[in-house]
Amino acid sequence: MFFSISPKTKRSELFDREREMNELKRATDNDRLIVLDGLRRTGKTSLLKVFLNDTENFKAFIDCRHFVRGNVIDSVEFNNALIDSIEKETKTGKFRKLLESISSMTIRDVQLSFEKSRRQRNLASVLKKLDTTLERKSVKFIVALDEAQNLRFYGKGGRDFLNLLAYTFDNLKNIIFILTGSEVGLLFDFLKLEDPDEPLYARYITEITLKRFSREESMQFLIAGLDEIGVNFNKSDLEKVITTLDGVVGYLAIFGYEVYKNGPDFETALERAGVMAKGLVKKEIDSLLARSINYGYALKAVAFGMERYSQIKKYIEANFGPIHDSTLSNILNGLVKQSFLEISFSKSMKSYSIPDPITSSFCASMNLKQ
Repeated sequence: MFFSISPKTKRSELFDREREMNELKRATDNDRLIVLDGLRRTGKTSLLKVFLNDTENFKAFIDCRHFVRGNVIDSVEFNNALIDSIEKETKTGKFRKLLESISSMTIRDVQLSFEKSRRQRNLASVLKKLDTTLERKSVKFIVALDEAQNLRFYGKGGRDFLNLLAYTFDNLKNIIFILTGSEVGLLFDFLKLEDPDEPLYARYITEITLKRFSREESMQFLIAGLDEIGVNFNKSDLEKVITTLDGVVGYLAIFGYEVYKNGPDFETALERAGVMAKGLVKKEIDSLLARSINYGYALKAVAFGMERYSQIKKYIEANFGPIHDSTLSNILNGLVKQSFLEISFSKSMKSYSIPDPITSSFCASMNLKQ
């Protein structure tokens, strides 16, 4: 169903995204390291899961958020989970048939890497074994890591995982990594592609960006989803939904799901969708505020239309007290990297905006104490 609020897994559940699906297909045919990025709730996980279910390649999927404890990812726990996912795939009938077609290989050959104690299993060795297995076939193994910016907490600053990516890129031609990230700046900060002292320097990465729906695409999505559940609204009502929720497919799906679950009361569905969407945003903003109240000050300023650095600083100091230039610069940079703010330029002047309308509305209504 188009309006299901959990990540999609079947092609029939995914509205449009033909271009992005084709881009992923071309990238996995030709490239080795792929970044799928975009703002929150634009459907990255759904797109990735649908693609993985459609591909002829073998695959393993890990949600990196699951392994963050404070500011650390236990590398042994993460490696074991990924190896378990790989092992599960190698036990499928499809993989067994592949081995049977290679006269010198048996399932035992692949499982050798899995049979060590859980603390001794080595992820690089497992990937190397897989690469050797696939070497004589036109099929690859995709390792998909959702919300991969969290890998900056892997071990000591994530460098060990960057080394693994570099090793795989250089040596294992049948292994493909797909990394998704909704905190785009943090993801690329972690990858350090332009730093000559870092492992991935000079490695080519394919970036695929998932964008919000246009107004026309949003209308088409709502009409298709409502038709699927047997409900009709007039176009002016749907225009109001799009104005309120923008082209963020996650929010539009929440509206549709409310209609599906509670009936075709337009005003109630839109109101309940807004409440649920703000609940998601609140959780994210609360996490930011727990780190620094200054994030809230800056977001509130931008939500009230303060676009320039000087305007934001003046607003904060008039309403909440003094803030150092260096502190504000770090706060704004952090919000951009975490995709809460976007930057645009007009006549060489930098402006900040909140790209998500629900986030903007929520931030404008925040009651922040000094």
